[in-house]
Amino acid sequence: MSDPADFAAELGRALTGETLPLTSPLLEDLVGDLRDLGWGAEQLGLLRQARQESGEPWPFPVRRDVVAEVGFAVFHARLAALRDALGLTGLQTMQRASRALTAEERRLAADRPPHWG
Repeated sequence: MSDPADFAAELGRALTGETLPLTSPLLEDLVGDLRDLGWGAEQLGLLRQARQESGEPWPFPVRRDVVAEVGFAVFHARLAALRDALGLTGLQTMQRASRALTAEERRLAADRPPHWG
């Protein structure tokens, strides 16, 4: 297995997009270390929201070599547990704009395949 500090750093990179001095991949340690480095649940939630609103990926891309060493399933399970511990599971729902359909949108909505008839 790779160095635990590399594993921890990639988990941090996935959430923040930054290379942070994280040393332990244990859940309790990661949550505390992220908070101490200014990346508490609220800050991470705001970052996730900003990335989602701009159409950018979140979690951030990580180093494949480190993830491959620990195993993709192990990495993603640990990332899911970390997100859960921080209250960052699932997509943040966004309010949809409400407006009337245009004539073209109404035409497309009314268009049905022949077998729907």
